[in-house]
Amino acid sequence: MRAPLALAFALLLCGCGSAPHPPPTNPPRPLPSAGSAAAPRQAPDAIAAATSFKTFASARFDLSLPLPDGAAFRVDDQTERWLVARHDATSSVLLVRTWREDDVGGRARCEARARTWRDLPAREGSRLVSASRLAVPPDHDTLAEVLLGPRATNGEGTDGFVLAFGGWAKRCFAYVFSTRGASERVVMERLAVMVDGSLRRMRFQSELSPARPSRGGLP
Repeated sequence: MRAPLALAFALLLCGCGSAPHPPPTNPPRPLPSAGSAAAPRQAPDAIAAATSFKTFASARFDLSLPLPDGAAFRVDDQTERWLVARHDATSSVLLVRTWREDDVGGRARCEARARTWRDLPAREGSRLVSASRLAVPPDHDTLAEVLLGPRATNGEGTDGFVLAFGGWAKRCFAYVFSTRGASERVVMERLAVMVDGSLRRMRFQSELSPARPSRGGLP
């Protein structure tokens, strides 16, 4: 009796001789792999991407102003003391102007005058990121400062500014850009594009060599 019992016990353990289990009617589907479905890409920031520039020419201030995503800027060069360019999608505003003073002054005097005409971003409470001297316009002592507002809390956006003022003889220049974004990184990218792609690339018509229309194809 031992041999048949041992054999029966072995068959029970290995399942030999038992009826096969039917396949499941709804087998579980394999989980998708990490790379099988691409995560949705976030749309690039319109200003930070700087994929295209459009140059606005101001006859009133004798300057050419490159603007990233320029077609989306609403430019008003008529109704205010400033050339005002608004980019609503990024909550951005750019103010630009040149003017003459009665007396010889410098950058500080030009900035003080500009602040009497309009409420401009203040340095107090802001974080200075960089400051660089630029020959924009030529011969001016322009200082371009890049600043960030206080660190965002409670999900609030981050503010960023470019303050650029310059003076030479009796002439003054101001370039003020302000923006707000959901992340500090995006705001910093916008500010960098505005300094390097817009402010540095501005062109000015000299009063000593005014533009003249060509005659008969000759300059």
